[in-house]
Amino acid sequence: MSTRNTTLAVAVLLVAAVTTGCGGAVTTASNAKASGVYTQIAGLPKDQQRAKAQELAKKEGSTLSLYTSMTADIATPVADAFEKKYGIHVNVFRGNSETVLQRAMQEAQAGKAGADAVETNFLEMTALSDNKILADFNGSALDKVEPTGKFKNWTASRFNVFQPAWNTDLIKPGQEPHSWEDLALPKYKGKVTLEVSDSDWFENVTKYWLDHGKSQAEVDTLWKKIAANAKVAKGHTTMMQFLTAGQTPMEAMNYTYITDRAAEKGAPVTHLPKSGKSSIPAFGRPNGVGMIKDAQHPAAAWLFYDWLLTDGQKELVKLGLTPSTKVSGDKSLTGITLVPFDVKGLSKDDGSWDKKYDALLRGVASVGK
Repeated sequence: MSTRNTTLAVAVLLVAAVTTGCGGAVTTASNAKASGVYTQIAGLPKDQQRAKAQELAKKEGSTLSLYTSMTADIATPVADAFEKKYGIHVNVFRGNSETVLQRAMQEAQAGKAGADAVETNFLEMTALSDNKILADFNGSALDKVEPTGKFKNWTASRFNVFQPAWNTDLIKPGQEPHSWEDLALPKYKGKVTLEVSDSDWFENVTKYWLDHGKSQAEVDTLWKKIAANAKVAKGHTTMMQFLTAGQTPMEAMNYTYITDRAAEKGAPVTHLPKSGKSSIPAFGRPNGVGMIKDAQHPAAAWLFYDWLLTDGQKELVKLGLTPSTKVSGDKSLTGITLVPFDVKGLSKDDGSWDKKYDALLRGVASVGK
């Protein structure tokens, strides 16, 4: 069911083509130009870097190419806000995270970058970094990011928070789950929806249970019971459409921002009990921003990176997302207790968690069938 492992395997093959033969990676005039710009900005005192980047961005033509897995209703206002701030026109390529990675890697192989900056899921950002596609950033914007949000060549820009969600017309107060284990209860038979690619959620819950005293046999039994209670659907936005329409009572996991935005539009959905405080440990999966090493518009890429971690964080909060820094007025984590997300483990995974999750869902019917 999952395509992520296949896409990452393709990325590995592509980078092998890039970095073998002729003694190393493809070298282009664009690469040399971008490297010079990044070095020039990085060599300045931090309080002078932004002004220099603005000066150089004007010489580049005040254009930025952004590759992102943000949905259109997020990517468009983010791009518009950046353009309003700096007068830099943003050309946005949108796709799922695997598509963003594959396109960036294919362009690296060809020696001609189409993107200047990338903003997507942690796994794809890690792959881009490991394959030496990203440039380093040392701006003062990093000072506001917690150490857990800083990675080699990229930085967390926002978090997708994992929590169950339910339709309040179908799951009454007091009937909602209060732990991940509750999803296995017999009373939820036929009421749970699982998303077919949520192997990262599956991995984090599994490791959380193991780290908190459960045996592997107990964990396996819980997952079998959850799968027996469930049907499957593809896409978190699609799942929320089913939930808001009352076609499904509960989702084992959806991103809290999707649930919150649906609720703000009047849908009878929530991820919080009546008390307003969830007892279910919430995993915050990072999405990150990075600059392409051989960008056509490196100064603009630097400015976008810097902006997304500063003024851009406020724009993300306006859109109901969870920022990677502390922002006044942010209520996205109200009632939620975050626990560590296993970035390191999943970044090194060889696809085994995809396979385990696919095996768990084998034979589970789809919503509507």
